[in-house]
Amino acid sequence: MRVTTGSDLADLLAAKRIASHVSGLTLAESYQQMPGDVLISKLPPEEQPIFAAQHLFGAGAVRRARDVLDLIADWRPDLVVHDTLELGSATAAVLTGIPHVTHGYGPTVPRTDEFAAAIGSTIAAAGLADPIPEVLAAPYLDICPPSARGPEPNPWPTTISLRPSAGEHDGTDLGIDLGGLPHERTVYVTLGTIMNQNPDVFRAVLEGCSRLPVNLLVTTGPALDPELLGPLPASVRTAPFLPQAALLPICAAVISHAGAGTMLGALCHGLPQLCLPQGTDQPSNTAALLPTGAALALQPDEVTPDAVADALGRLLDDDTFRVAAERLRREIEAMPSADAVLAELLPATG
Repeated sequence: MRVTTGSDLADLLAAKRIASHVSGLTLAESYQQMPGDVLISKLPPEEQPIFAAQHLFGAGAVRRARDVLDLIADWRPDLVVHDTLELGSATAAVLTGIPHVTHGYGPTVPRTDEFAAAIGSTIAAAGLADPIPEVLAAPYLDICPPSARGPEPNPWPTTISLRPSAGEHDGTDLGIDLGGLPHERTVYVTLGTIMNQNPDVFRAVLEGCSRLPVNLLVTTGPALDPELLGPLPASVRTAPFLPQAALLPICAAVISHAGAGTMLGALCHGLPQLCLPQGTDQPSNTAALLPTGAALALQPDEVTPDAVADALGRLLDDDTFRVAAERLRREIEAMPSADAVLAELLPATG
């Protein structure tokens, strides 16, 4: 197995002893591909997705396709696995006849008549094959439990369920001291690693939660200065990053941005959630989760200390949320494991 990805993840893969191959563009290089006189944030909202598809995802896919073609000229895999928006390696697979599958990352599926089509046309304009038709004809690995797949149509006719994971933790020191936390119940708080730059959201959450007898384990992300959060009570621990696989088993609920990884990780442990969607795929993830009864949500203009305290209190004290989350956990446990899915795919693709 080899993982091909950007140079920023090469060291992480090396530390995990995973063979890697650098491909594609860094985020800075992607922005350099954009027209110099255009800022995506200044475009009308209806134009931003297509612009990003062409100049971020599309340009990156062209570079990755060429890099991966160089890789597989000397090393031919039996199967290429790519996510829904990483179409560079899919292009290389299409051009060389290697079987490939799309790995979903949550309820959100990009609209193939707009966003994905714009990526495909950008790839084709660079003289490579538009991979979209063959990507849609190949299997899609769906990691959402059936009840949380949401209302958005899935364009893949062949869908294979794949059990999601809450992540891994090797048991090493977390880097924070969890001893001395004063309360019986603990809540995990995160806004992820991208949409986490607003300290006002963190402050509102911390103030609201402090009105309840709960401990808080808070990840702030690598760029937010924790000093901006102000003085913290003894019931709060913060860190730029904490492995959720180590935290979720000791938590009673999760407050998050509703990123797919956090949302599904919490469901793997049957935890009710307070969703605070900030952007990207998070509103869609929230919309898929709310009908299951396992979550509450506050939109950006609704995040106040009073609203957070009320919502978290309901999640902790009303057993219906826990029951719904446990139902989703059982759905996840019934989904096929990665080993089982791989065994199914390789004979079918070989």
